[in-house]
Amino acid sequence: MILRNFKAVRRQWCLLAALRLRLGRRGERIGTFPRHFFCRHDTYGKGEPVYMIERRCGAHPDLAVGDDSPWVVLNASAWEASADPGLRDVLRYLRTGEAEGPLSSEIDALVGVFNEDREWVDRVLTYEQETEMRCRRAREEGREEGREEGREEGREEGEARLGALIGALLADGRSEDVAAAVEGKVRREELYAELGI
Repeated sequence: MILRNFKAVRRQWCLLAALRLRLGRRGERIGTFPRHFFCRHDTYGKGEPVYMIERRCGAHPDLAVGDDSPWVVLNASAWEASADPGLRDVLRYLRTGEAEGPLSSEIDALVGVFNEDREWVDRVLTYEQETEMRCRRAREEGREEGREEGREEGREEGEARLGALIGALLADGRSEDVAAAVEGKVRREELYAELGI
């Protein structure tokens, strides 16, 4: 997957970590689970074509977490620095879009086949599009929940206010105003104002 920056790498890692938790049972080792990220730009700014990142303890940097889940961040902007010809070919392709070697030519051919399948292309979302879609859906669900809670609170407040009005009218022996308050909104509002409710 091609990512633009470190935040995208971190978000993708979180999604993959959640997937890893679903794959295994508590206490069960799943095995090595490296995460590969293809970046068009140098996420870490060190000019390396490949960054192999292991998690370590902040207080004791010599203490590796040892969870067999390294990040392998491939930096397409440093394709020329790669000693491995196959990796150099792929990174160059990712950076320039030009297929020159056997592996990049094979990848480019597959990309061409997939791009011809418009239904497939239309179904595939970039990470950013998928995240935006999920956020939009969550905002809509939150707004709907808020509206429903507001309606419920409004109903409860209205019932409490009407109950207080009826109680005050009955306490004053004004049963004819109770019927008027229940039947007409205008009269009810006048009674609320009169009694300060």
